[in-house]
Amino acid sequence: MQKLLFQWIQDIAFYTLLMVVVLNVLPKQSQQKYLKFFMGIVLIILVISPVLSFTGLDQKLDETYVRQTYDQELQEFLRQQEAIEKEYQEYVNEKIEEVQQEEIEATQEEGDPMREDPQEGEEIGIPEILIQVEIGEPEQGEAP
Repeated sequence: MQKLLFQWIQDIAFYTLLMVVVLNVLPKQSQQKYLKFFMGIVLIILVISPVLSFTGLDQKLDETYVRQTYDQELQEFLRQQEAIEKEYQEYVNEKIEEVQQEEIEATQEEGDPMREDPQEGEEIGIPEILIQVEIGEPEQGEAP
C-alpha cells in the first residue's frame, strides 16, 4: 500500500513538473489557456486514479472507451462499404449499357434481316451459358 501511495505521489510530482516546463516553453499566450485546460483534466485524472482503481471503475471506463471506439470504427467501415458498393453498382451499370450499345451498333451495321431493332424500353440481355462439369476421378485414358 505504501509503495502504491509513493508511486501515486511520484506520478503527480512528475506530471506537475512536466506541466511547468511545457507552459514555459510554449511561446504563444493564446495557446496556453487551452493547454492549461487539457493539463488540468489530466491532473484531475491522475489525482483520482487510485480511487478509480480501488472501486474498479478504471476497468469499466476502459471497456466503455474500447466499446465506443469499436462502434465508431464499425460505423465508418459500414459507410465506406456502402459507398464502395454503390460505386461498383454504377460501374457495372455503365459497362452493361456500353455492351448493349455496342451490340445494337453491331446489329445495325450488319443489317441482320432476322433481327429486329430493339423497341424503346426493351432490354437486350446476354444469353445464359450452361456448362456441365463432371466431378470425380478421370477414367483411364482421359487427360486430367
